[in-house]
Amino acid sequence: MVGRVGSWEVAKIDDYTYHLWEERRAGRMSRGEFLRRATVAGTSLALAGSLLAACGSEQEQAQQQSAGPIKRGGTGRLGLVVPASDPDPVTLFSSGAVFVTQVAAEGLCFPRPDFSLEPKLATKWEAANGAKEWTFTLREGVKFHDGSTMTADDVVATFDRLTDPDNESAALSAFGGILSYEQTEKVDDYAVRFNLDRPYVDFPYLLSLFNYNALILPKDYEMGAFSKGGVGTGPYILKEYRPNQGATYVKNPNYWDKGKPYMDGVEANFYDDNSPLVLALQAGEVDAVPQIPFQGSQAVFSDSNVAILENPSSEYRGLHMRVDKEPFTDKRVRQAFALCLDRPALVQGLLDGRADLGNDHPFAPVYPNSPSGSTVPQRKRDVARAKKLLADAGHAGGVDVELTTERFLEIPQYAVTLKEQCKEAGINVSLNIMDQTSYYGSGDNQPWLEVPLGIVDWASRGSASQTIAPAYLCDGIWNAAHWCNEEYDGLVREFDGELDEGRRRELGARAATLQHEEVPGIISYWARELRAVRTGFQGLAKGPNIVLDMSPVWLSG
Repeated sequence: MVGRVGSWEVAKIDDYTYHLWEERRAGRMSRGEFLRRATVAGTSLALAGSLLAACGSEQEQAQQQSAGPIKRGGTGRLGLVVPASDPDPVTLFSSGAVFVTQVAAEGLCFPRPDFSLEPKLATKWEAANGAKEWTFTLREGVKFHDGSTMTADDVVATFDRLTDPDNESAALSAFGGILSYEQTEKVDDYAVRFNLDRPYVDFPYLLSLFNYNALILPKDYEMGAFSKGGVGTGPYILKEYRPNQGATYVKNPNYWDKGKPYMDGVEANFYDDNSPLVLALQAGEVDAVPQIPFQGSQAVFSDSNVAILENPSSEYRGLHMRVDKEPFTDKRVRQAFALCLDRPALVQGLLDGRADLGNDHPFAPVYPNSPSGSTVPQRKRDVARAKKLLADAGHAGGVDVELTTERFLEIPQYAVTLKEQCKEAGINVSLNIMDQTSYYGSGDNQPWLEVPLGIVDWASRGSASQTIAPAYLCDGIWNAAHWCNEEYDGLVREFDGELDEGRRRELGARAATLQHEEVPGIISYWARELRAVRTGFQGLAKGPNIVLDMSPVWLSG
């Protein structure tokens, strides 16, 4: 539409952006929610800011820290956990492999700490046909590390590679039922259209690095070649990858973002476990740890040479109960489990308060459409109620179960605490804690998808839709609870395609209420993302901590 917003003349505002502006002006959206939704829809940050200014004075102000004038040169040293697999963007799944690739390669857009989206290899995007078609305009003049020019052919090939079921791509979990193989088409040399299986308002998140496999690679890329080096468009070029040891990068002299990067290179050092990683950080052997757990890292939180970057997130530890296996076929047993947990005590004991309470549905507090506590009352510990539910389900004498999980982050401590909190209600939990590689397995041997009771770490996702699709829909590729509820699926799919924000909130609340009642899994808390950097390591965003942009990083001393 063409018109005027307040005293500011608008050259062109699409109907959806105008709807978001109306929601903000009416007080139904916060400043942050407006910016997030507008940038996901493809509105530039400049236009979104101008629209906000037209709403009047703003009480919410972005806080920025000035670290002085930028200095150039030096080598930034990253501390990473050893990648659990080869760092190939198509198949990788572990944080170590994710960070190795993201130093050298980029996606179409990039998530900011507030979950708004920043253009990277795409300059803009827009939806059509009720959010069933999305067209992305590509940045011109971008060079791959081998000197070839990035065009639409490379982008089409990238997403065909990721959606090809024969490639065992880790991104199939994100794109399943949304973007199918060979449904990405070239419009011209610098525009690509994605033809979706169904309307999906949050689709740009799936092309951002919230989907960490969505790195743009050359059209002739051969799987497994990334670790050989020289692949990507990013600020640093991978020169050497040393399995189980580290990786070396040099500055990209032809980087598209002129003036960046600021350092001469990056050195990534691998560590088998968090303990030696923490010691290396304290000793000054590494400058930054992009993702650090609280448990086992407490020493650096009081180290004057280390700064902790903290960011609210949608990261959680999902405790799933297989609804097709006894005793979890009866939802009263699942409800009893959920009622055993003292969530505030978990947050304090496991993370020293660095988390927000979960309520057994995937609409995290950071999402604009998260239902309020009055809509879905916060579940609290109630042992007496848990005992009654167990008795009603035929387990008056208690129930014995085995909890299988991974040795990662604070999950082992969570498992031990859960065991203790359930004991009083008559739920006797035995523990089977496996190393991460064995727990996730591969091919036909993936224990986490088979065990009746398990805990899984889920990294941040940009929207509730991105969290729900692989884990809770009937056809979800990572539906560890084996839960299938057609009413829930219908609500979520309607939510996914709904453009009106008020209606989206209503649909989200209905879906959350249903899942809260059925309890296929327990979400006790939403962990805040943590990063650790030594003094002098400047410019690293505080989150999301599963993504890494090294282009603005510099060393002050």
